[in-house]
Amino acid sequence: MHITAYPLEVYKTFSKAVGGSELHFQQLLDSGYPEWAAFAHGIQGDKEAVLWLLKSPYPEFGVLANAMVDEPKAIEWLRKQPDPFLYIFCQATKKEARAIEWLESRQMYPILIIAQDIRKAVKLRLKRETFWYKIDW
Repeated sequence: MHITAYPLEVYKTFSKAVGGSELHFQQLLDSGYPEWAAFAHGIQGDKEAVLWLLKSPYPEFGVLANAMVDEPKAIEWLRKQPDPFLYIFCQATKKEARAIEWLESRQMYPILIIAQDIRKAVKLRLKRETFWYKIDW
């Protein structure tokens, strides 16, 4: 199923799961959307979730999770896809103006909202992974 074809409730639940809610993560699993649950954990830095996605019928979710933290090969893969949506979605999570305008012009408001929530989650992840006290002296 294309990322834009899911029910609105999936996007709402994902937004909470990617923000760290394990209750909403579990709701995604229980509702039959393991790809969205794994995507939420992958964005938060769970490498096993990303590997599961890459080996599952939902590899685009795994590639997106990697691209959203600037993995060059993942970004290049997205850029080369015939459907520009995945690359644009990724760029929207990075506040790229043209990507946001593209999504707005197509009235993809739920996607814009989850792009904002993903951006917040990635910022928290990067802060957690690179904060000064984690430096090995």
